[in-house]
Amino acid sequence: MSKLTLSRGLNEGLRKALENDPKVLIMGEDVGKLGGVFRVTDGLQKDFGEHHSESPEVLFAHTAGLRVVACSDAADAFTMIQQSISSDDPVIFFEPKRRYWDKAEVDTAAGVAGALPFDRARVTLEGTDVTLLCYGPLVRTGLESAAAAREDGRSIEVVDLRSLSPLDMDTITASVRKTGRCVVAHEAPVFAGLGAEIAARVTERCFYHLEAPVLRVGGFATPYPPSRIEEHYLPDLDRILDAVDRTFGY
Repeated sequence: MSKLTLSRGLNEGLRKALENDPKVLIMGEDVGKLGGVFRVTDGLQKDFGEHHSESPEVLFAHTAGLRVVACSDAADAFTMIQQSISSDDPVIFFEPKRRYWDKAEVDTAAGVAGALPFDRARVTLEGTDVTLLCYGPLVRTGLESAAAAREDGRSIEVVDLRSLSPLDMDTITASVRKTGRCVVAHEAPVFAGLGAEIAARVTERCFYHLEAPVLRVGGFATPYPPSRIEEHYLPDLDRILDAVDRTFGY
């Protein structure tokens, strides 16, 4: 068992996939000798052979036949990248760049045996008052929001979606029916974003269990800003907690 950053989890997961399957090929800008801008593929080439930070996941989720997944920590990065490569279906794998240096315990010797299927959501933190659905880089923000809300006596259940297409509606529905309230958070703009699809499905399945409308938190309906002001653009703890507060206003 080793403590790895998320980026290292991806690197080790890719190494395992390259070792196990000669058909695996890595394509991308500077992924060879340099190892990519963030060194995610560092060291792989020698052993085998201005747009940024946008969130286009809904474009791929809208394409029938594609699986779309997003990891949120190093452990999931290690297993989900391997599960994606070995899948019989084409998979779009989203990496949370803002979490590349976050660390978590990863058992690299175990591989993917016994790992949660990559099309299943995970209840990362159990709660009773409101369900917070998020994925990728916002899972950590969601957990921080839950910790802050706990000080005010509110219990947030944080669900890491992991798979964006298909959605694990069974896990989502079970959580919302328990809490009666739902907030969806993602970095992409709210308008026509994945949160709209999730909100519609939750409303259809949980209408008589909901105490308030499903609320969404996301980026603004503007082009992605320069890096100096991107923190203002991205959803943060305060914006998530504001949505949680509004669900209790109905």
